Amino acid sequence: MAAKIRKKKFTASEIKAQIQKIQKVIEEHKRENKGEHFTAVTPEEIEKKLKRVNSPIIVSQGWNSTTLGGTVNYSLGIHNPDPTQANSLYAHVWVASGNIDPVVGTFLLNVDPRFPRLTQPAAFGLTLAAGASATLNYALKVPSAVEKTNYMGTSCLMQLSYHDLGIYLDRGVFPFTIS
Repeated sequence: MAAKIRKKKFTASEIKAQIQKIQKVIEEHKRENKGEHFTAVTPEEIEKKLKRVNSPIIVSQGWNSTTLGGTVNYSLGIHNPDPTQANSLYAHVWVASGNIDPVVGTFLLNVDPRFPRLTQPAAFGLTLAAGASATLNYALKVPSAVEKTNYMGTSCLMQLSYHDLGIYLDRGVFPFTIS
């Protein structure tokens, strides 16, 4: 069963230490990234996330563009800055323009139905030890009958509770081109 995540209040020195640790995690993810695009949180964004978002958090993303009928390979870097283990973590990936929607319920409903929706990992989710990081990798199949244009891939990190309300943790967006 998932433990309820509580918002940890980080001190200034803890934030500085987390920024340094997360930057090392990002560098590793960047080296492993096989896609043509890569984004990562900046030190300023890390500080903001630690002050406003439940944790664990999304710290980096890598992906490629593709052709009709091809595959977008997407990798999602996750980090647990908390002093306790986090379990039952899942990330859901889909195509939609809802990243700017501040309401989690409608954000999750904004879906382009022509594309698959993918969730990882398998039961019973990802467990991250205190201070640990992980990368989840997705292969998003592109239908052959969509327009050649830019699309917005979306990700949502959540902690599920198998017998109660789960917790929204963080989100990301990765624009990709189909040519």
